[in-house]
Amino acid sequence: MARTDGYSILSIVVHWLAAIVVVALFFTHEGERGSTAYLFHVSGGAITGLFLLWRVWHRVRRGNTRPPKQAAVFNLAARLVHWGLLVAIVVVVVSGYLLPWSLGRELDVFGFGIPSPMGANRDVHEFVERVHDVSGHLFIPLVALHVLGAIKHAAFDWRGAGRRMFKPIDGGR
Repeated sequence: MARTDGYSILSIVVHWLAAIVVVALFFTHEGERGSTAYLFHVSGGAITGLFLLWRVWHRVRRGNTRPPKQAAVFNLAARLVHWGLLVAIVVVVVSGYLLPWSLGRELDVFGFGIPSPMGANRDVHEFVERVHDVSGHLFIPLVALHVLGAIKHAAFDWRGAGRRMFKPIDGGR
């Protein structure tokens, strides 16, 4: 049975790797077609998307730690932000895979083409493009709230809630 007072080393490493990947993908999303930023965003996103989907599955399967002793409104906000981040990751990754496929094109991953499982449909593509863009931009306020929550834990919570993402425990979530 997993402990609820902290995270395992795997959860901590996966959290920080996912954070780095999400930030890197966000900052490369405006790259011009053919640029290094574009190549990283599309190809790197396609590869790391599998990791990010696994990360969401891992978090949902393992659950979260017990919330720190704090006002219920903070626990509700933390739960909404965490779930918002997980949902946004799934939507961004899936819609990213669908973008070229909805045009009937291959998904180009560093020169290796993954064929489209669907026919071209401009209306579907425009919808998927909008969903990808909106959900990708939702990361800005969600990450900001997540970081503010972490700062609150580190500065004001006396029971070490802010250290949970840096110090693994045996049997942790």
